[in-house]
Amino acid sequence: MTQANKSLILAEKPSVAREIAKALGVRGNSGQGAMEGPNHVITWAVGHLVNIAEPCDQNPTWGKSWTMNQLPMIPGRFTLTVLEQTRDQFAIVSALMNRDDVTEIINATDAGREGELIFRRIYLMAGCIKPLKRLWANDMTEAGLKKALASLVPGEEKRNLGLASFARAEADWLVGMNFSRLFTVKTGGLITVGRVQSPVLKLLVDRWAAIENFTPQDYWTIEGTFTHEVYEFKGTWFAPPKCKENKVWEAPLAEELAARCTGKNGIVDSVTSTKGRQRPPLPFDLTTLQREANIRFGLSAKQTLQIAQELYETQKAITYPRTDSKYLTTEVYKEILNHLRAVYLHFPDITVQASECIKTAKKNFPCVNDKKVSDHHAIIPTSKRVAKEQLSLDQWKIYEMVCRRTIAAFLQDCTFLTSTIWVLVDTDPFKSTGKIFKDRGWLVAEPWRTAKDNPLPDIKKDAQVLAKKVIAAKHTTKPPSHFTDASLLGAMETAGKLVENEELQEALKEHGLGTPATRAQIIEALISRNYVAKQGKKLIATETGRHVVEVVEASFPDLVSPELTGAWEQRLKEMEQGKTSYPEFMGQIKKMVQRGVENLRSKKFAQTPATLPPDKTSLGKCPKCGGDVVENPKAYGCVNWREANGGCKFTIWKTMFGGKITKTQVKQLLTKGVTANKLKLATKDGNTYEARLRLHAGVVKI
Repeated sequence: MTQANKSLILAEKPSVAREIAKALGVRGNSGQGAMEGPNHVITWAVGHLVNIAEPCDQNPTWGKSWTMNQLPMIPGRFTLTVLEQTRDQFAIVSALMNRDDVTEIINATDAGREGELIFRRIYLMAGCIKPLKRLWANDMTEAGLKKALASLVPGEEKRNLGLASFARAEADWLVGMNFSRLFTVKTGGLITVGRVQSPVLKLLVDRWAAIENFTPQDYWTIEGTFTHEVYEFKGTWFAPPKCKENKVWEAPLAEELAARCTGKNGIVDSVTSTKGRQRPPLPFDLTTLQREANIRFGLSAKQTLQIAQELYETQKAITYPRTDSKYLTTEVYKEILNHLRAVYLHFPDITVQASECIKTAKKNFPCVNDKKVSDHHAIIPTSKRVAKEQLSLDQWKIYEMVCRRTIAAFLQDCTFLTSTIWVLVDTDPFKSTGKIFKDRGWLVAEPWRTAKDNPLPDIKKDAQVLAKKVIAAKHTTKPPSHFTDASLLGAMETAGKLVENEELQEALKEHGLGTPATRAQIIEALISRNYVAKQGKKLIATETGRHVVEVVEASFPDLVSPELTGAWEQRLKEMEQGKTSYPEFMGQIKKMVQRGVENLRSKKFAQTPATLPPDKTSLGKCPKCGGDVVENPKAYGCVNWREANGGCKFTIWKTMFGGKITKTQVKQLLTKGVTANKLKLATKDGNTYEARLRLHAGVVKI
């Protein structure tokens, strides 16, 4: 009997595999690392199963002991390795890929560059050469998966995406491994370098420096209270004749201005009213969602991504979250009413308004633009109805934000009337502004944004007013604010503003520093390495982080510049489009690394005091260099013993003068210069005696 040919589907996670199985009607047992039906075998990765091997596995001479002689480390061909913690699952996947009755492989990992990398590494490591197809799903509902399964993409169409994913990972390895080792060996302190990590750290260090070096300065504004008949309104003085500046930097002048205007009559010089409108916001991409969640709820970028991923994978409540697009395709727009019906019970009034706007629309909404969507459209609620009770509090917060923003995108513009009155008191001009909302439009979907009406009196030009009270209000200039998750994500997204090259500006404008899926990881990595400290919402560069930027920027400034990332992202995008080849890109990266290492090989670096090892306790400060003194197997010594740290030779041996030296006595020597009690000591011929130990000029004496 001939065995039926089957398709093997590889998902990125077990939960996704179960949903695909459900969509296909596969009911097999998942206990053996896979599920099987008549036509399909469904298995999964657990994130990355395969990674680039450690340097020592790439080349035996690149061992664990770091030296300059090992550099540059540039593999002729990158060696991959199966991760130890997921070795069993890889064995299952590999065996299934090479099973005789499996005739095609369907890649169902996350539909993006990182998902493509996870799959293609496994496929390559398993030695599989069977035909490929790609599942490209935007939502994890059963209907969404069935639709994606019915329109599988030939694997060859995503080949360039796969090449770009390999190139990005390998280029990051070359830069990170080589320059982290180089700076660590040269300075004697651990310094990790990364293409995205380093320029992001520099943003934080520059902000710290701006705040630290800021000198506050007092200034004054002249605030007037005016009356006209029964009306009262306020105005602010502006310096004539251009009326662009309203700050006064000298107290006597401010007091003089306030005094000469108080109690005087003024004349209304002009009254203008301007109609304004604010268009609805675009739906969320991941970075905007993370920023809003941090501002409104204090959630970190990492927390928001995790919650959004749960809503996508487990709850099937929102579409693919790791997107960099704020737009919808025409195809998705045709089904948008189904998505609004799914959230109607939670937001009935605004959902009905949005539905009416859609039904009566004569042209596409600004958020519908096929050209602005590459891999994935904006984050919107799925067409699945979700009960509030089945979501955690944080899940509901994110789900509500996504729903309200999607509804807002299809509501009317917010319209308002802005009024401006200019009053002249003699020759001193005062400006008053007011705003009245005519139609709050989309603001009803996000009521926390709604400002109050600020009406001005109905007053005519040339009307007389009284400057009832005019004061000089004192203010003090404030330093820039420390970054938060929200503001740092924004700076990473708009990093193009920081570079001068127009082409790189465009590349960074489109991609920014990092990707929506990796920006949270970068922030968390900086915190875990003690380069950045988190104080409430504030992200503050630590002394260690500032030192890292200072060292790297002084010797290889490209590594802390966003221009490097801009250039990479531009080339990687071209690779995805088939305009740049993998060998060409990697050749350039290898040359850059080689030149960088050679240029720095003979460079002298400032000595870096060693930090206290995490497994050691300081017994006191070294009398020679001020470093920490710690216990070692045979002695108590200074942590700055390496040449790169200063080569300090201060040592107190555990056995001296025929006696044993304890940690307590070492502490006494380092703090008091003498032991509290006499020690039992012995001469070389065995005679015993008692004496105190003293520390003199960095040497222990009796």
